[in-house]
Amino acid sequence: MLRYEVHQIHLEGLGRYYLPLPKLNASQAQFLLRHLQDRGFSVRTGNHLMHATAGKTRLTVDPAGLSWSSGELLDPIAPAIPTLLAFSKERAVSNDLDQRYLYFSAKKIKERRLEIQLFTRMESLRTWTALRNVGLCGLTPDEKAVIASLLGGAEGNVECVTDYFSEMSSSMPLGRKQYYRSTISIDEFVSTLRTLSHSSQKNSYLPRESILRVRVNERFDSHSALDALGEWCYLQYSSKNL
Repeated sequence: MLRYEVHQIHLEGLGRYYLPLPKLNASQAQFLLRHLQDRGFSVRTGNHLMHATAGKTRLTVDPAGLSWSSGELLDPIAPAIPTLLAFSKERAVSNDLDQRYLYFSAKKIKERRLEIQLFTRMESLRTWTALRNVGLCGLTPDEKAVIASLLGGAEGNVECVTDYFSEMSSSMPLGRKQYYRSTISIDEFVSTLRTLSHSSQKNSYLPRESILRVRVNERFDSHSALDALGEWCYLQYSSKNL
């Protein structure tokens, strides 16, 4: 079972603070709304987001697992996290959920080859570049657990980004940091995949578009990737499409 850790990330280049959250079911989202109101915030909801304002402080909560603001988020949100984690899990069919609530989608390219699109809280597109520029990582432990489980049934190599050079690497400088477009073994990728709470001397990262193309064995079962995630994920998924 994964343990929840509070990690706030400040990306000065984007002028924002980010606080990854558990994926919130409807009961948890309602509790967080009341929590913010009790602390003097005016809260409105729209487009699947929660917007809260108190004086000059403005913050946004995406129930899919992320909050952001131009100011720090620990004081208004962190005290609510123990109660959020105490809620019971709820089961939902993935077809009924916004795509952001899902961890991934997988489609077959050809026999035993899959293209896996990962839906991460921070490790994609504009935020991906901002994180690399300052040497940070926004991948959460539950996201890594899903990736590791998915790739446990995969074979061969994977294209990714690393902060170290390998035999199949090309230079990829970002900001003042040096990275590499690399092709490494799946075992090496999983063992070096960095998260917001853990890094090592050699680190790998998802590619910017968060798409992995891999070979899988005949016993591959994507449902197992969502088992036993623990406190980070409080929605359980069932789907006939995965």
